[in-house]
Amino acid sequence: MRDQLKKVNNYTFELPKSGNMRVPGKIYSSDNLLSHPGMSSAVKQVADVATLPGIVDSSMAMPDIHWGYGFPIGGVAAFRTEKSKEDVGVISPGGVGFDINCGVRLIRSNIQERDVLGKQKELVDKLYSNVPAGLGSKGKIRLSDRDLDSVLSTGAQWASDNGYIWNNDLEYFEENGCIDGALPEQVSDFARKRGKKQLGSLGSGNHFLEVQKVEEIFDERAAKVFGLYENQVVVMMHTGSRGCGHQVCQDHLACVLKAGEREGIDLPDKQLASAPLDTVEARNYLGGMSAAANFAWANRSLVTHGTRKAFSEIFGVDSEDLGMSTLYDVSHNIAKVEKHKSGEVCVHRKGATRAFGPDSLDIPSKYREIGQPVIVPG
Repeated sequence: MRDQLKKVNNYTFELPKSGNMRVPGKIYSSDNLLSHPGMSSAVKQVADVATLPGIVDSSMAMPDIHWGYGFPIGGVAAFRTEKSKEDVGVISPGGVGFDINCGVRLIRSNIQERDVLGKQKELVDKLYSNVPAGLGSKGKIRLSDRDLDSVLSTGAQWASDNGYIWNNDLEYFEENGCIDGALPEQVSDFARKRGKKQLGSLGSGNHFLEVQKVEEIFDERAAKVFGLYENQVVVMMHTGSRGCGHQVCQDHLACVLKAGEREGIDLPDKQLASAPLDTVEARNYLGGMSAAANFAWANRSLVTHGTRKAFSEIFGVDSEDLGMSTLYDVSHNIAKVEKHKSGEVCVHRKGATRAFGPDSLDIPSKYREIGQPVIVPG
């Protein structure tokens, strides 16, 4: 379907409505990126998402669009939460992905590159010791059943209450590190078993914990607001809800698919399994997904704790004195009810982050003059 794209400008392409598409597709990319092998299958997924009931405005894809489960990775779609003259919108687990609330967090510091030189190996060894990584990696804490319920219900607030992160960290997490509407009872025993041992670990795949330096400043005003300067050492982490979120997605897929079939939703691909938002199955999935999202915010908070501890042990100074505050934490695999120009919608973001501009009340007050940070790994 790539040959059907119409170029709006150098970085915006429209996929006109055809077949059962309810809205057009909109891809933010370039000629070079769209020429990559395999792009046709991702563009087809943009068109497939556009066929889902209740979709608003367009089926969108960000510059790193590539094929994914159901939705393309880099895909964004909003669905009406209330029934209109046409239809009510849907929730689709494929629009979130298996790693629910996979996200990125950036920790700043007042350490400079020269302070780390000569200590790299020692620091990396300490980070490996404090933050388990790899396939099947297990966290260093053991959760009781009550603790796990609290993690699923309150997310990063649990980590703050138990002294794993600083009190002012929460302001710099998307949703303050806890999404409303979590239903821990929609997290199966097997999902709990998988997650219980993994809190505070990175996992495998493209997840990472990386010590970086600020190499070049392009916007002095924004950098000042964010507390960034050249040669400053920062730490970026990328991880999500581990086995807990994966299992939540797996557990709910079949129920959502059956609900969609019952409601007469015609799917171009079963990986787009969707249930109308006003069904029990949709509410159950959203509740389980929200609980897994909270697990992910707690998980990144435990990774933050291990990271700060490692730096403190290497430099012999408390992490507070090292200035290791959170710049921002943002999710890129999540579905949330939000208010936009088109009204209240359920926004699916898969491999894509929100990017709220200046004056948004949903971002920290400190950042409202310039807008929300969007953290893009290199």
